[in-house]
Amino acid sequence: MSAGLHPAAGAAPQRVFVTDCEGPLTKNDNAQEIAERFIPGGAEFFARLSKYDDFLADVIRRPGYNAGDTLRLLPPFLKAFAVTDRDVESFSAERVLMVSGALEMLDEVRALLPTFIVSTSYTPYLKALCSLSGFPMDDVRCTDLSLDVWEMPEDEKAWLRAQVDVVLEQGIIGIAEGAASAADLSPVDQESAAMLDDLFWRRMDGRVSGAMLDAVRPVGGGMKLAALEGIMVAEQVRGADVMYAGDSITDVPPLEAVRAWGGISLSFNGNAYALAAAEFAAASADAEVTAELARAFATSGRDGVLEVVRAWPKPTEGVEPTGRERAYVGVVQEELQALAEASAVLRRSVRGERVARLG
Repeated sequence: MSAGLHPAAGAAPQRVFVTDCEGPLTKNDNAQEIAERFIPGGAEFFARLSKYDDFLADVIRRPGYNAGDTLRLLPPFLKAFAVTDRDVESFSAERVLMVSGALEMLDEVRALLPTFIVSTSYTPYLKALCSLSGFPMDDVRCTDLSLDVWEMPEDEKAWLRAQVDVVLEQGIIGIAEGAASAADLSPVDQESAAMLDDLFWRRMDGRVSGAMLDAVRPVGGGMKLAALEGIMVAEQVRGADVMYAGDSITDVPPLEAVRAWGGISLSFNGNAYALAAAEFAAASADAEVTAELARAFATSGRDGVLEVVRAWPKPTEGVEPTGRERAYVGVVQEELQALAEASAVLRRSVRGERVARLG
């Protein structure tokens, strides 16, 4: 799409704030938690699917596959273990863990700007978040999940349950920096990737599980960018008047696009993928930094954000940080290493070692 939409002559520019959910707002990895709850060995099973997802999206760039499509790979196994929509909804509603200050940040920013959540997470989790926060579900774009509409034969369920054990026998695929093909993996990891390729794209083909893979369309990667572009059209805003906050590989396309358009692309406790895509970064235990940058954006646009970032105090070595110094904020290109180190520490602290390991 063209990002060159213009407000009416003489009108103040309309601006919007768009944020990912898991990371900037919540501490969960809802899909991993669902897997852990309903599938034996589910946490380790999901970790293997997640790294395979990175391999497909970022290394071989499988056509039609987006970062975050792990959420396509999981539903057939949930169905195999007789998980229902109600099970997922009830579990998700009990487990929403907010980043400190995120509810207040959402309320404050919504009072200043049209605000939207674009998330790869499943619909039941976003409904739970909206119920907790009062955020309107109409302003959420996320991954539709419906398990109850599928009828799966018992023999296919048994086969899929057995495949979980097969997957767990494999190690988590290791991806070296710069890897661009399967040949760049270790021999053991090449075998793991080949086994998963065979399972998902050949052996499931023609089964109910294969139809489920085709039907679930996670809002990640390019789909997140498409959702953002749809919001921009509906709100009649240009790219320079978008602020987008994200933290992972699923946010790379919107972060890169907003940066290119001259808007505000913010990595919040981001991993290496998000940091490489964003222009600005914040490492923080709470969401107040996001609120402060959004305030500056609402009143003064990009120039206002840049002024706040430039003036943000840096922590003093050997001194326990207090106040605004508890967050490390900067321009990625100018201090990548410091921002990467701070983001890694806060990512582990806020979301836990297991989520940090997934990237």
